[in-house]
Amino acid sequence: MVFAFGMDDFIFEIDDYGGIPVRLSRSVWEDKILSDSPIGHPEVVTHTDILPEAIQRPDVVFCSTRRLDTHLFYKLHVDEGKHHIVIVVKYVIENKCRVGYVTTVYLTGKLYSKGDILWTLQPKKTH
Repeated sequence: MVFAFGMDDFIFEIDDYGGIPVRLSRSVWEDKILSDSPIGHPEVVTHTDILPEAIQRPDVVFCSTRRLDTHLFYKLHVDEGKHHIVIVVKYVIENKCRVGYVTTVYLTGKLYSKGDILWTLQPKKTH
């Protein structure tokens, strides 16, 4: 995993739950996610530490109903049970390899229930 706020092009690159590298570009982080504009979601800055785990070990992942190459990663109940963090990842083929790019991150109170469920985190069994 690469997680460094000093990198030129990417905030981080980390493998998702299936081993596919997912990148968050500096431009998406600064110009879109942290923006005060209507498309921005600066409220997620307090949840920055959750992002790698939400990609590697999401609670649930849905396929977008709008784009089959886009998945919605959820980490549930991130702030006292009130909200879920959602990381939207678009997958592309680069140099014959599949790579994901974070297109946005936001908080929500609801689960996206229209898309197909691609992944759910199985609770660990205790004996």
